[in-house]
Formats: sequence, structure tokens, C-alpha cells
Amino acid sequence: MGFNFKGKVAVVTGASRGIGEATVRQLDAGGANVVLVARSKDKMNEIVVELENESLVVDCDLSADRTIDLIRLRTMEKFEKIDILVNNAAVERNEPAHRATAQAIDETLLVNLRQAFMLCSVFAKDLFATKGNIVNVSSTAAAGAGGTQGAYAASKGGLNTLSKNLSNEWANKGVRVNSVAPGLCLTEMWEPTFELLGEENVLENFVKRVPLGKWGTPEEIANVICFLASDLASYVTGQIIRVDGGMLNI
Repeated sequence: MGFNFKGKVAVVTGASRGIGEATVRQLDAGGANVVLVARSKDKMNEIVVELENESLVVDCDLSADRTIDLIRLRTMEKFEKIDILVNNAAVERNEPAHRATAQAIDETLLVNLRQAFMLCSVFAKDLFATKGNIVNVSSTAAAGAGGTQGAYAASKGGLNTLSKNLSNEWANKGVRVNSVAPGLCLTEMWEPTFELLGEENVLENFVKRVPLGKWGTPEEIANVICFLASDLASYVTGQIIRVDGGMLNI
């Protein structure tokens, strides 16, 4: 059974690749009008050509404050409403804590947590009007599974807490807020780690921690994001759903 998003407007950040792209495609397949947000305009334009429904590309850098209001302005000008917000954009740095710089920490927390919070805030009244929902893309790193990912793990832990708090604060407005926490998922975000430790080494050794014995795909994560964003999850809010092949069960 496919998802039904007909008549819905969804904003997806980090939409040009990986989990974001897979989510855009699934939302579109379900009938949604999707607002794609990312820095890569060319890549998003390539995706839009293949979508079935009317969409919108907003190319911007989420590390800049003015982009938050721009995203809302462009969305409301085009579609006049929002039903679904997927905060997927993220900065990931894999470095030992004793080598972390203030600049790297600030950038990670800014994009992964502060700007996600600001997008929730700026779209709040619009989501109240549609009784919409928010899905924040977190990570199993928030539970300490990330090793040398201190700033990234902290930002994702904060995102989980934000989801729980907003779910309680906005439940009486009819707005649901949840998090999806991917485990090992083959996306471009892993390229720096592949370069540092060797792709074959990472692929073979990291997966040993996963009971299902395989890496996840962006499509498998997007399945859960779209479930939470759909009416099928109408009684689900304040949850952090791990999509990790059982990695944190060990």
C-alpha cells in the first residue's frame, strides 16, 4: 500500500541527495507538492524534472540566518500552505573531540539543530492551520553510537529532545512531531570516512555491529519518514524511531 499525500505540501531540507532525495521522490509518488531545499540547485533541478507533481526548488545555504524566512516566503508564495516539514539537512564531522574546533562545533550545531528549530518555529502557525506534522531526521549517533562524532551526536541528541518538546507543546494544535534515527545508511555523508579509513574497510567492518547484517539505503529511511508524515501515523507523536537494522539492540 502506497502513501497518500494528495493535496499536501511538503518542505524537505537536504533534498538534493541521499535520504532527502529519496524522501522527495516518495512524497511526490504519493501525490505531494514538494519544496526542495538545498545548496545544489543543479542537482535539485535534475530531480524536479523526474517528479510527477508541481514542485519548487529553493537553493540556499542553511547556515545563513536569512534563509529561514526565505524558505517560508517562497513556499507560501507558491503553495500558500505547508502540511509536512522534513528537517533532513545536516553537517557531519568525524573527528576526535580533542581536535574539534569552535568553528566546526558551531557550524554543526547551527545547521543540525538551531536552524531545524528555527524552521519549525517559522512554519509553526502555518502547520497549526493545516494540522500538519514535522519529521526531524536524527541519528543513532545521538545514543553514543557514533564514536568520534561529538558535535554531530550532540546536535542529533538535541534534535530528539526538540521533537519531544514540540510534540507536547503543539499537540493541542493538532501538530505531530517525530524523529527518525538512521543507523548505517549508504549516503554521500560517509565519503569523508571512506577517504579516512578506506571504503572497503568501513563497509565490511562497521556492518558487523548490525544484526540484520547489511547497510541501510536512503529509500529504507525514507519509508519511515513518509510513514510518520502520513495519516497512517495519525496517533504517533513525540517518538524517536530508530531505523538501524537492530544496531542499538546489541
